[in-house]
Parts: sequence; structure tokens; C-alpha cells
Amino acid sequence: MRGKELLTHEQRQAFMDLNKLSEWELGVYHTFSARDLAVIARHRRDDTRLGFAVQLALLRYPGWPFFLFPQIPGKIIRHTAQQIAVDPQVWTAYVTRENTTWDHLKEIRDTYGYQSFSIQTYRRLFPRLTKQALENDHALDLIRTAISMLRQEKVILPAITTIERAVWGARRHASDTILNTFIWRSRMLRSTH
Repeated sequence: MRGKELLTHEQRQAFMDLNKLSEWELGVYHTFSARDLAVIARHRRDDTRLGFAVQLALLRYPGWPFFLFPQIPGKIIRHTAQQIAVDPQVWTAYVTRENTTWDHLKEIRDTYGYQSFSIQTYRRLFPRLTKQALENDHALDLIRTAISMLRQEKVILPAITTIERAVWGARRHASDTILNTFIWRSRMLRSTH
């Protein structure tokens, strides 16, 4: 692997594979509350209601904004459309309206308290990941941990490569910490003899 890449292309795709969402995950993360339905209903047209709802569902799980996915599977669109009583075919009208999609992302952030990944987010995440890396430095486990931490904080997940770089840095810092501790202990032992 080059540089700070920890995953293969296939592993990256697996993290972003919406076809792997189970019925249970759809039921838990993509089912709307009465409040959600009221917020969704504020949008005038069927396509904007469906688009807003799909964006909200995807931010909840798996946590990435919808424009990072090359395609949204029909099962997600149908599951969402059924809850808000619109025809799933209107999805195609929504995806062509780029300004509307960005407006909806901003509205979801404002309404639900989501935040973008930032340097401040990284600074909060790094020590927690480093602590975890001291216990288990397996890259996939750390990436899953990072994603879970970000979801809990309602941080919109950045590109998977950004998460990889954060994990790479935490692993490196943990490794340096272990090495420095070993060196310090070795010196202490030598000085006592």
C-alpha cells in the first residue's frame, strides 16, 4: 500500500455499498418518526419530499451524503417513498436538481444538528482513535470505530480516504508511543543496573 492508504479499492467500495443494507438496517435507520414526516412534508413537490427523505435516511446510516454514492439502490428509494406516500419514479427528477440537493443537505444539518467533518472534528477523533490503536491497531477495526464515533457525534462522514488518513495517523502515533515507552523503560532498566 502506498502512503496513508489502508484499504484496498474493494474494501473501500464495501464500506460504501448501499446494496448491503439489510432489512433490519433499513427498518432501524431509514424509518421516519412523526417529527421526520412533518419536516419532510414541508417540501412542496413529491420529488423534493422524496429527495429530502432519502438524504436524511442516508445521513443517519451509513452516514455519507448521498452525492458520494454513484447510485442509490431501488430498495432504499422504494422504502423511503412508501413511508411518505410518493411514487418512487419521481427520484429521477430530484437527482437532476443540484441546487435543491445542496439546499436540502443544509436544511438537514440545521434541523437535525448534523455537522461537517472539520479539523476540529479530527482533533476530537484523533486521541480517541490513538487510544483504541494502542489496544488494537487492526486497520479495519479502527476504521469501523472511527465511523461509529463520527456517527455518534452526528458528523457527516467525509470520503473514506479521509477516514483512512485519520486512522493511519492514529496508528502511527500509537506505534511511536509504544516505541518511545519501550526505549524509556530500557533506559530506566539500564540506569538501575
